[in-house]
Amino acid sequence: MRWGVICVWLICEAVVLKGQSQEISRLKAQLPRIKDSTQYVDILNRLSVLYLPQNLDTCLLYTNAARSIADRQNYLRGQAGVWMNQGNYYALRSNSFLSYRSYLHALRAYEKLGDSAAVCQALANMAIYYKYIGQQASAVQYMHQAMHKSRSVHNDSLYATILVSYYFVHADDSLHADSAQWALTKVRSLANQYHDERTQLKCGLYEANERMKKGDVAGAEKQLLQIMQQAAANGYTYLAMYASAQLAGYKGYFKQPDSLQHKVSMVQYGVAGGYWELILPMTTALYTYYTQHGQPATAARYSHLMLSILEKEQAARTQGELDYMAYYQQNGRLNALQLQHRLQQAKLDKKRLENRKRQYLAGGMALSLVLVMLLLTFFYYAYKRSRQNGIRLTEKYREISEKNTLLQTHDDFKNKLISLIAHDFRMPLVNILEIMNFLQAHSLGPEEAASLLTGVERSSQNTLHTFDSILRWINSQLSGFVYAPEPCRVQELVNIALQSLTDVISEKQVQVNVRIPGNVCVLAECEMLQFVHRNFIHNALKFSPRHGSIYVTAAVDEGQVTVTVTDEGAGIPPHLLPHLFEYHADRPRKGPQQGAGLALIICRDFMNMMKGSVQAANTSGRGAALSYTLPQVECTDPSTTS
Repeated sequence: MRWGVICVWLICEAVVLKGQSQEISRLKAQLPRIKDSTQYVDILNRLSVLYLPQNLDTCLLYTNAARSIADRQNYLRGQAGVWMNQGNYYALRSNSFLSYRSYLHALRAYEKLGDSAAVCQALANMAIYYKYIGQQASAVQYMHQAMHKSRSVHNDSLYATILVSYYFVHADDSLHADSAQWALTKVRSLANQYHDERTQLKCGLYEANERMKKGDVAGAEKQLLQIMQQAAANGYTYLAMYASAQLAGYKGYFKQPDSLQHKVSMVQYGVAGGYWELILPMTTALYTYYTQHGQPATAARYSHLMLSILEKEQAARTQGELDYMAYYQQNGRLNALQLQHRLQQAKLDKKRLENRKRQYLAGGMALSLVLVMLLLTFFYYAYKRSRQNGIRLTEKYREISEKNTLLQTHDDFKNKLISLIAHDFRMPLVNILEIMNFLQAHSLGPEEAASLLTGVERSSQNTLHTFDSILRWINSQLSGFVYAPEPCRVQELVNIALQSLTDVISEKQVQVNVRIPGNVCVLAECEMLQFVHRNFIHNALKFSPRHGSIYVTAAVDEGQVTVTVTDEGAGIPPHLLPHLFEYHADRPRKGPQQGAGLALIICRDFMNMMKGSVQAANTSGRGAALSYTLPQVECTDPSTTS
């Protein structure tokens, strides 16, 4: 979450009980009649606070006007108010450094003035800043100071603001969960008591989040929709934007179709209020969505908006840094300019006495040189800024593309995993349930029941073994998996795999012919290789006719061993053969090879990890052949059998 979004409670301190629009109109009407410059600065600062949740550019306009007069009059309280407003402004401009520095200057100024209420607010803002940068200990320290001082200030409006900051700092701390919830409840009580609409709306945003945590999705969405509509109707642009962002996040998480509508609303409110930096991620997401869904015209609009936001962000950051430096250099620059003026005046007087024409000529040349330098400087910085924006935009595009690719990979992995579990465990469990129903109905004799129980035990063991193989595959897909190969005797592993498939072989009365020399060994991970053997043989059994034959053979060629499992079934459909070992989300689920698809994909993954390969082909006669190739190694056991 960006710094500006985190500061939803910082931006609206000093809550008023009247309608915001009415107070703005009243203060604007007072300005022409104010003769006292200090009172004029206070009204300008107040207007800056009121415009912060409506329009950020207007907020900055009044802040700059207040700063100009306060600095000229050396009005400390006005300067402190300017620093506080600048801190809020730069928080929404995503410039955490300037926001922090502004809050720090405001805190020092209010401490000099002895204004306890303003000191409490500044301390709370500092706590929010340290929470944002991950320094929880410092955040708790500043929040503790703010809470301690607020007890001596009899101001329910300020106390509500401090309590909200307390909730934000401790919301994720399980040790303070009860006190944080109490703070939010107290804020709601104070807001209802004084009919404070703005605080009610802000409190509702966090209450909706609490509802979502408790699983009340419908209630949270309904509350956020009401907040968004009410905030938009009453001019609270920022709160309407924040509610739209929460709605878009929730609906997007639950894959509801109207999440796109709230994303668009969030961007529209952000543009209306000038909160450019806060809507950049959502604008980027909309650009990606419309690009991927073949709507280039709409995507182009968001692309232009992204570029405009980046330019405004750079301009605001540059101007803020210049303003900050100018504050410290103002007196020195004024003295330097005055000294330079006196020196230039003396030089001009001397030159005027010597030769007026030379003075004019030199002045003209100097002026021309300055103009040329200024022009060159302007073009240089314009080119540099344009290039930086282009590089930044390119980097953003690259990051977006990488994140989309990563998300697609994770989604693909999830789909494969869910489909695999459904494929490998549904039928064994169904068979077990059917056998148990027979037993409960007492429709079987003792011998038949004993035979079926033996079958249940064997099926359970096979299912457990398959589950272990799936767990091994899942671990192989995660980071940290270490492949440790060892010599594996192929004939021995194939015979063990056939033992687990005895029931299927007996049921279909299929003859299995194993023609693998006993001294053939490959370099592999035995459990992975056994997974491949079981699935290749099971696949052959599944598609073999009754009383058919299956052949398991091995061939050695230039240090590579190729093991092939051949059946006498109908063969692999030609349109599936080239893609048998590939995963596709829209892969057909019916057909001769329907049951083997996902298991074969895992076989391919295991072979890739073991530096081998898998192949599939139809035989010249009838049936299909699945094979794998692995490096040959010498068997560790010197005793071999033919």
